[in-house]
Amino acid sequence: MTDTQPALATTKRKFHKLVDSIAASTSTTSLASTLQDSNASSTSLAHPSSPEPPNKRPRSSNASMEQNRSVSSSQARIQALKDQLLTPRREGTVRVVGKATTTSTSTTPRKPPNFQPYSKEQFLSRVKTFADVKKWTTKPDAINEIEWAKRGWSCDTWNTVACKGGCEKRVAVKLRPKRKDASGKAIEMSEDLTADVDDKLVEKFRELIERGHAEDCLWRKRGCQEDVYHIPIASRATCSADLLARYQSFASISSDLPLLENITYPDPSVQEILKRVPSSLFGPGSAPSEPADIVAFTFALFGWSGVSESRISLATCDHCFQRLGLWLSSDTRLKEMSKKLDVPIETLRLNLLESHREHCPWKNAVTQANSTDGPIANMPAWQTLQFILLPKHRDSPQKTRHAQGHNRNVESVDIGSELEYPRGSMDSYHEDKDKEETEAIEGKWKRFKAKLKRTTSKKSLKSMRSVRSGKSRPGTAGTEKEGERG
Repeated sequence: MTDTQPALATTKRKFHKLVDSIAASTSTTSLASTLQDSNASSTSLAHPSSPEPPNKRPRSSNASMEQNRSVSSSQARIQALKDQLLTPRREGTVRVVGKATTTSTSTTPRKPPNFQPYSKEQFLSRVKTFADVKKWTTKPDAINEIEWAKRGWSCDTWNTVACKGGCEKRVAVKLRPKRKDASGKAIEMSEDLTADVDDKLVEKFRELIERGHAEDCLWRKRGCQEDVYHIPIASRATCSADLLARYQSFASISSDLPLLENITYPDPSVQEILKRVPSSLFGPGSAPSEPADIVAFTFALFGWSGVSESRISLATCDHCFQRLGLWLSSDTRLKEMSKKLDVPIETLRLNLLESHREHCPWKNAVTQANSTDGPIANMPAWQTLQFILLPKHRDSPQKTRHAQGHNRNVESVDIGSELEYPRGSMDSYHEDKDKEETEAIEGKWKRFKAKLKRTTSKKSLKSMRSVRSGKSRPGTAGTEKEGERG
């Protein structure tokens, strides 16, 4: 009996260690706790004659504490792994296994790339940086803000451009000396506009528009496309939506708008335009009728939008970023200035076209860059808008035939129409040979069909059919020819 007891105790201790390892890996304590009790009783039977000192804990108690400690740590680790692996991953969230913190990318959106030569939005954002007169002064056309913006440059500080987000190069564009005060000291951040500009210096800066970038900068290799400044007015859907948005932007500041007689603009008058615009433009009962609404529509026709900043009413352009203080054109102030300066009040009125910057496509036909093969070629944006908006009178048939050899009518397009024209182009027209007047075409394929009808006669079609029938029936070809001769 005494010989078998040590072997039995040794076997149970091995079994106990095996159970401990299983419990640590599976984090189950019910089986381990059950075996602990039986192990404690078996240990007492194995050593009946050698009791342990009272101040020393039994081995089973130490094993139990170590087991509980290992089980609790393994349970915590397993639970953490389950939380991290089984929790659904949300979009824009990054979880790191083994760490309690998470990093969310939804609050920090990714910055768009700097080099986007086809992006008009980014181009306009760069042009906007040059709008502050405190940072940028007027430059010759060859090196104006549009040329710099097309090559990825933004205005950073006083007359200094930078490739922000790209190669980070900077160029200080200094053409004139600084102004001097009464004591002869140069004034910082100033420019003597009366001084002449050296043409060689202008040419040097024109080269720096491209070469000022770093060697590996993409803006050095390529700039924006030439028509990036174009306003797509020939698209009627975009045209009508933008016009209404500009018109409605003045609703909140209508009380600060100048009187109609205190603004000037090219003909035709706004009253004539309102008579000829399609009824579908404004919708039922929303056409301008009040004096302030008519003025707001006039502003919108020439590309202006209304905003209010710090309780100051402004008219702004979203392309050249010019800003006009409407209070400067109030009737009271114009009368005061006319009396103070001793000039006619007509010379102080607000010109809606000339108030745009020189490079603005609303004013400049070159930057508007309409298609050169259509009726809107060489038109600035304001003229293009009126051509699309207003229907033209038809020319007389006799005059049209004499000038072009056939009857052709070129009309502007009704904004309410569903027909779409390509950007900057209105070269799709329907031509009918048998009518005195033609209608607007609905696609290029109809023009081709009309041309085919004019050039192909019934006789030629009959001849083609006879040739085909002769090829298919060689024996009857001679008979058919003799019948035609007869």
